[in-house]
Amino acid sequence: MTAGYFLLLSAVLHVIGSFLSGFTTVGLFLLFPAALYTAFFFGLRRGLDWVAWLALVCMLGGMAGTVLELTKASSVSGWILWGILAADFCAAVLLGRMIWTKVAARQS
Repeated sequence: MTAGYFLLLSAVLHVIGSFLSGFTTVGLFLLFPAALYTAFFFGLRRGLDWVAWLALVCMLGGMAGTVLELTKASSVSGWILWGILAADFCAAVLLGRMIWTKVAARQS
């Protein structure tokens, strides 16, 4: 469930980034992952395995997108992007560990 809290942290940072960017195009785009990651949190709370898989894929894609955003001039502050990257990384590691543990338990 710890992965879910990193998802929530990432969602909060997405909303803050949107607000601080003045709701620019990139800032408005940040609201979609914020809503999605919040939904993932509630799915993980219910113990839905498919949500963990989907969230892991989204974290990997989100990290790639954030790195791309860091390489160019962005209306979103760098510290927000680095925070999102860190939260997404932590969530991905914990989701991967959760999935691996469940798969290994099923095989034994």
